[in-house]
Amino acid sequence: MKIIYISVLFFLTISCCSTKQNESSIKKNEITENQLKERTQFQIIYSSSYGGYDEFTHLIVENSTDLNREIDKLNILNEISSINEVDFKTNAILFLHLGQKNTGGYKIEIEKIEKLNDELVIYSNSVTPSKGENVTMALTNPYCVAIIPKAKKYSIK
Repeated sequence: MKIIYISVLFFLTISCCSTKQNESSIKKNEITENQLKERTQFQIIYSSSYGGYDEFTHLIVENSTDLNREIDKLNILNEISSINEVDFKTNAILFLHLGQKNTGGYKIEIEKIEKLNDELVIYSNSVTPSKGENVTMALTNPYCVAIIPKAKKYSIK
């Protein structure tokens, strides 16, 4: 019984200990990280397994003329009718294509977007079907369409 009391007292003593850091250095580190990396909001407005391009690629559209041309190529005007309300002064449209796949079950998503100074870094994630999962036996071309903030430079990772 004494061992249990001693153990509890020991763990309580250890848990009360803390390491002190200089608050100004913590705030300075947070400010520089926040200035370099700023998580940015985005909105996926459409995603499909069929109709995308045959290669892994992306297209960033910054005006309504190019947007209408791309919507016509993909034949998705009925699916995203509200896309014409996008303010191209502050936003752009990202078309992200995974490429041709042999079966269904594939998908491409945007994981997160970070703004690093003047560059917008877009992290994509490709979802693959699980082993043994029942999938469509057809060629698919997954892609997604998202509204992203406008930037001087873009990179996809």
